[in-house]
Amino acid sequence: MSWQWGPEPQPPAPQGAAGVGRDASRALLAAVEALEPARRDALMLTANADVLVVAGRAEHLPWCEGVLYIAPRDAAPALWLPTTQRPQLPLDLLQRALERRHRPSPLLMLREPAQLMPLHRALPASDELIAQIRARWQD
Repeated sequence: MSWQWGPEPQPPAPQGAAGVGRDASRALLAAVEALEPARRDALMLTANADVLVVAGRAEHLPWCEGVLYIAPRDAAPALWLPTTQRPQLPLDLLQRALERRHRPSPLLMLREPAQLMPLHRALPASDELIAQIRARWQD
């Protein structure tokens, strides 16, 4: 099956931010670390080698150049996408197909580089978690 990504005609409010790639992920982690404690305490983090995801209410998210703001859609609440882009497929059907192959959910679907990132392991944005992410990135 062939499909494309296209613009999101009605972008939702962001519920997270994704730093994709070495520079953007590290800059986003620094932006989270610089937040005042009350704002940072409202955020959750998860990361892999090249992506950092920060989840939380829009007013708590840091601004950082080069990040993608992300959110689920009403038709597919377990499928998170960039707020300005979407696959040109019915999102409810796409979510069901992904759930059959990739448990658990929710999942973040990225266009570039094409990947799925599980979000179920997100933890509170504590100093300890930030230090753990930095240590893993230095390996």
